[in-house]
Amino acid sequence: MSTLKKLAGAAALYGLSSILARLLNFLLTPLHTTVLSKSEYGAYSDLYVFIAFLMVVLTYGFETAYFRFSQKEGANAETVYSTAMWSVLGTTALFFLLLGAFYQPIAEVLRYGSRPALILGTGCIVAMDVLAAVPFARLRAQGKAKKFVAIKTGLIVVNIALNFLFYYFMPRWDASFDASGIEWVLVANLGASAFMLLALWSEWAAIRPVFDKKLWQNMLLFGAPLLLAGLPGVANEMADRFFIKYLLPAETSLAEVGTYSAIYKLSIFLVLFNQAFRYAAEPFFFKAEGEGNARPLLARVTRVFVGMVGLGMVCVLAGVDLIKNFIAEKYWDSLALLPVLLMANLLLALNTQMSLAYKLVDKTHMALVITLIGFVLTVVLNVLWIPEYGITGAAWATLVSYFSMTVASYVLSERYYAMGYDTLGIALYLLAAGALGYFAFASSGHWGMQLLSVVAFAGLFFWKERPDRWRNKTAV
Repeated sequence: MSTLKKLAGAAALYGLSSILARLLNFLLTPLHTTVLSKSEYGAYSDLYVFIAFLMVVLTYGFETAYFRFSQKEGANAETVYSTAMWSVLGTTALFFLLLGAFYQPIAEVLRYGSRPALILGTGCIVAMDVLAAVPFARLRAQGKAKKFVAIKTGLIVVNIALNFLFYYFMPRWDASFDASGIEWVLVANLGASAFMLLALWSEWAAIRPVFDKKLWQNMLLFGAPLLLAGLPGVANEMADRFFIKYLLPAETSLAEVGTYSAIYKLSIFLVLFNQAFRYAAEPFFFKAEGEGNARPLLARVTRVFVGMVGLGMVCVLAGVDLIKNFIAEKYWDSLALLPVLLMANLLLALNTQMSLAYKLVDKTHMALVITLIGFVLTVVLNVLWIPEYGITGAAWATLVSYFSMTVASYVLSERYYAMGYDTLGIALYLLAAGALGYFAFASSGHWGMQLLSVVAFAGLFFWKERPDRWRNKTAV
């Protein structure tokens, strides 16, 4: 229980502050969906798909590799950190040189030929975020959660302030100021990223003029499967926007991307919890593995995790009458996508949690197998369903893909790590979240029925996780 309390404390610190910061950032959603047309909002979502994809490529699993190798017995954490940083600095510099040489043809391919500056700005954001990835991992590994949270929150506050300056205040101060495009979104992000790099100055100063080639090779071997898994993984998460853009008529496709992305934004509350928990869980469980007690802890925590995220899903759907006001009214006719996307994100969160099992035993190649399964399904189902059903087909393709990944992750982690998950308990939470969540959504306008859905799931959760079951170590 003491180790679980430490994990809960770390997750709470990362979680509460991360949720606060991201909720502040969520204030940009009503601003952007109001001031930008559906097509411009679609372009904004489209470019940030590429940012997420390039982040995986250019960090090539070195965040997790840094955790793994800095925690090994006898490891010199500073040598691991410096080796990782020199590697990332070199590859980021190469990326930037290639971008400067080829940004115009890249813009043509991505249908932004008349606005190539968007590609340059996107690339700059990617480079700055990549350079901050390992320093942030170092803060987490050293337990400097307060500093980590302060910088992350500051980044978001600066971004919000600049967005409101460009899209709200400047047009009121100067009637000739053009705030109809997404260029100012990128400028605001660049300003916030510059603040982030300055705030990480002490982490930059910690880089030493050492580079351990053998260590670097081992880190690459560890991180390469994560990179290979991450590529189809991010593609799997973002491919729906890509296929919507290229499979629907060109004159309406970006507007449909904008609509889909606006609804997807409302699932941020589940994404937030998953991210906050992961920040605390990765270093915690790597340390617990070294002490020999990671497996039982991970199995028990996974069930609780699913219950908490499931409760979050039901709460979001019960509060849809309020939450929908965070996006412009022009998107409300597509709210039927929300229950599907929330369930997909719940399954993605479960898959992410289960992936810790094979990371702990250095079987990172399993990530590639799992994400390839999901990616193949995503491609096939999007190609089949989007031309026929539009963005509704994309949402259901996402749900089916994440379900398949979760099943594969469960089977492989049980086979190779014998986790002993409470399968029935997890399945119960998933079924209850789906049924009660949809009931709450269908009860829109009837707050009593929505509240009943939340109370029912909360009752199930507190019964299942009541303290006497946790005191009995054999209880599941």
